[in-house]
Amino acid sequence: MDLALVISVLVLIAAPLLARLVNKHPSLKGGLDGFVLITVLGLITLTLLPEALNTGGLWGLVVAAFGFFLPWITERMFHKSEEMTHRVLMFIAALALVIHAASDGAILAFANNMEHGSFLATGVVLHRVGVAIAVWWLLRPILTTFGGIAVLLALGAVTMVGYFMVLFAGEWYSVPLVGYWQAFAAGSLFHIVMHPLEDHNTAPEPHTNGAHRIGTAFGIIFIISLISAHYFQHAPGPIVEAAHAHGNHHDVDMLAGVGRLIAPIMLLVMGGAGIYAHIQGQGFKKSYEAVQAVAPWTVLLWLCLGILAALFPEVLPMAEHGEILFAIWLIALSAIIVHTGARAFFSVLMPSFVMHKHSHSHSHH
Repeated sequence: MDLALVISVLVLIAAPLLARLVNKHPSLKGGLDGFVLITVLGLITLTLLPEALNTGGLWGLVVAAFGFFLPWITERMFHKSEEMTHRVLMFIAALALVIHAASDGAILAFANNMEHGSFLATGVVLHRVGVAIAVWWLLRPILTTFGGIAVLLALGAVTMVGYFMVLFAGEWYSVPLVGYWQAFAAGSLFHIVMHPLEDHNTAPEPHTNGAHRIGTAFGIIFIISLISAHYFQHAPGPIVEAAHAHGNHHDVDMLAGVGRLIAPIMLLVMGGAGIYAHIQGQGFKKSYEAVQAVAPWTVLLWLCLGILAALFPEVLPMAEHGEILFAIWLIALSAIIVHTGARAFFSVLMPSFVMHKHSHSHSHH
């Protein structure tokens, strides 16, 4: 049996062990919240949503939006408790991630015969660490410890199924229903990670903001490592491409192309906001806060145009140059996200009626 397969299964126990460490040191909770939030957003934008768009097209996007708004809809229309809806959503999302684990096993099977297979296998292991921590952190409080352990065991088992039955994994991902399932999971996970229930709220308190920022930084580094080791590898042949979520390498390339195209606009918007505040005589602090305020919307613009390019490739031209401005924007954006904290940064993008239950305490300074 391949050593990478064994490691990818054993690494799943890292999540419960890390949770025990956090329970002993509560100050770490804010840091893990930042790490998990960035990891889940990366999982959604680089894995689940691309799969949904590749197999379900525009309907996949509709299903993802439905998964995001469902808790609010059920509470408003049917007066069901939000906690019960969260339990159902988390169960469905967990099953989608378990199904996705088959592709990890399939990639490991082909990595044995690749010249740079160890590099690809490292990407899979990194991916498993992120998934395991995110599942345990989000699912265990909602579905109990038994449910969390059951999902982790299922992740390991399905990974082995994908490893030993590569053709099965590839054919399974060609079923449109699986794409819709992944889409629903993407929307559900986004709602749950951005709007935890009051009893399960892990948002940073003022005394844990420093840890939250550190966790956010590690989350960004983790996503960069994942992209470098996993998604920029060329898969050998159509079977691996099918198992590898129908060409995530292409999806990342497309996001980069869109980023190069609009990087000048995003830098102009952020710089313009800061300069305008400075001209108004508000000082450096207010100028920076103005940049902070518009930065999340540049991320949203980037992702929306990326989705548009995925659904309608002929609409947007893919820029082949502009790497320097794109890199400058990404570096500036990462610095702002770390300083602001992932939860405070992205929470401004959440509709106010979805966040009606409670508010989080954040520091922007």
